[in-house]
Amino acid sequence: MAITAPRTVDVSFRAGRPGDALCVGVLAMQVFLDTYATEGIQPDLAREVLNEYMPQAFERRLSHEAQVFLLAERQGRLVAFAELTLNDPCPVEAPHGRSAEVVRLYVQSPFQAKGIGSALLERLEDLAVRRGIFTLWLSAWSGNSRALAFYRARGYGDVGVVNHEIEGRTYENRVLIKKLRPMNAI
Repeated sequence: MAITAPRTVDVSFRAGRPGDALCVGVLAMQVFLDTYATEGIQPDLAREVLNEYMPQAFERRLSHEAQVFLLAERQGRLVAFAELTLNDPCPVEAPHGRSAEVVRLYVQSPFQAKGIGSALLERLEDLAVRRGIFTLWLSAWSGNSRALAFYRARGYGDVGVVNHEIEGRTYENRVLIKKLRPMNAI
């Protein structure tokens, strides 16, 4: 069976600003529910979305200097974003030097498998290296096989488990890590 390359979509990338919070929050809600509420909406997930993904929550994070947001837009419309927390240690493995967490990489469903997520991740990796950070890590829900395969295909190795709790329910997440090379070593 031949593997075909993803179709690319003409998008532009830019840094996120506090004024982007409305669209970032709504896109985050949509992708979160599409990913985690596959069997319907439960009260715990509904409250998680309303607490964590409201535009006001993103406005605070977009204003914080340790948070970096990269946005992907098509014709001025947000289709994807990535969020990176600088200088955030991995909870499972203690990397040498500074590390950063890829908190979210969310791509709206119609734009998935078109190279946008890969382009966002590459830009995050480049940004981290330029800031002297050579380890990126993330956690992905164990039930999200598509995301796990995406990150593994891009060199992220599974180093363990961290649990995410929502209102007493535990959700297992896999922790993935990638060692980045300094630009002068490439």
